Amino acid sequence: MKKVLILFLFIILISPLAGQAEVAISGPANAAIIGGVNTATLSWKNPQNSLFSKIIIFQSIVPIEAYYTYGAVEDYCDKIYEGDAETYTDSGLAENLPYYYILFARDQSGNYSKAVVLEKKPVGQVEKEKNIIEKKINTLAGATSATVNQISLNEAGIVYSFNQTISEEQSSESRRLALFIIVKSPHSLSENDKNSISYFINEGTPTTIFLGSGERAGVLNSYLSVFDKLPRNELEWQDIIKIANGRWPNEKNIESEEQASNTFFSAIYKRKPDMNNPNDNAAVTVIAYGLRPSNRNMESEKNAIKIY
Repeated sequence: MKKVLILFLFIILISPLAGQAEVAISGPANAAIIGGVNTATLSWKNPQNSLFSKIIIFQSIVPIEAYYTYGAVEDYCDKIYEGDAETYTDSGLAENLPYYYILFARDQSGNYSKAVVLEKKPVGQVEKEKNIIEKKINTLAGATSATVNQISLNEAGIVYSFNQTISEEQSSESRRLALFIIVKSPHSLSENDKNSISYFINEGTPTTIFLGSGERAGVLNSYLSVFDKLPRNELEWQDIIKIANGRWPNEKNIESEEQASNTFFSAIYKRKPDMNNPNDNAAVTVIAYGLRPSNRNMESEKNAIKIY
């Protein structure tokens, strides 16, 4: 009987169920980057896991997303560091190139964490962003297309690159709004995506701060309604900045435009829109993409509500 009991316990220990209890190792936490002219200094916190083995860092000048696996990154990027330190400086970098750093944690069994991606922007781009912030540009209304594209892309980069939590700084209302938007996403979001959304709602950007956190959450909700997704790269965030400033987004949704034209415009104005008429065209676009006006007339809005 005693031998049978020992055999039974041994089978339990080596059964597949025992393996299912294993938890994948978490990635390096609080990862950050400080870029110099020709250097990039990376810092992070190693996982607090007894099975942690080392951190592995790859470098690339081609954009890498956080959903890339270790195997995919290993095949296409240069490995520049392995170890258990919590800082690394990469030197000899070109001033005019972007650099992407991909960090993985590895456990003693050879399992890898999800990727953590950091970006060092070209020196010229960083200077442009600083100049934009220093000029305190507060709206893109009336700006040329070239200016809109430059500033919206720079601000998108600031939001997209915000790779840290701001939960301690957020108001309870901002946290509620961020959670409301995040849980509606039809696609999985990385921690970086969630942090960017929280940052945009809570802090805004130089040209969207005038909206307030509720309106910024509304911009994200409009984008989600039109494109059935939340922003997960810089170009998508650029469209968010444009919509918030009442400017046409790069991405188009023909179905949404047709609905705005055939259903909503007609219901409001009791006629079909003339898309060759700039005013009608603008009205359809505002309805289709939820563009926010930069200059609001509250009395006109009150009258419009009464009419509608």
